[in-house]
Amino acid sequence: MNTIDRGIDVGGLLTDLGEGVVWGAIAIALLALGYVVIDRLTPGELGRLICVERNVNAAIVLASGLVAIGTVITTSILTSLDGFVPGVVSAFAYGLLGIVLLAASFLVADRLTPGDLGEIVTDASPSPAAWVVAANHLALGAILAAAIS
Repeated sequence: MNTIDRGIDVGGLLTDLGEGVVWGAIAIALLALGYVVIDRLTPGELGRLICVERNVNAAIVLASGLVAIGTVITTSILTSLDGFVPGVVSAFAYGLLGIVLLAASFLVADRLTPGDLGEIVTDASPSPAAWVVAANHLALGAILAAAIS
């Protein structure tokens, strides 16, 4: 056991830090995938709409989707299977499931909405539909997190 004068297990700390890097990389990958999926479901380029055109509707939709995905990922990590590798695999699988279900939920809402929901929630003028999509994202993220736990 490698320890420092105060009794810190250096080997254990390095292992935990390495595992933290893997968990972080998985979270970044899933959030990036979620971003891409939301971008594909809406017209235009979200990065440009948000950062250049300062489109609040697009920001609300993207931010709520990322928070929902982050909630699912966090819960899947906290409740992951015993052992590092099985835990990583299960957390990744639940993260993917969350992304797929959020996309499916958006498509269902689009079918129920008069007009093209993607165009409505990326329009430059404020739209209550962006808030409805955001609420849907957050509700689904919370429900999935509860189902995982």
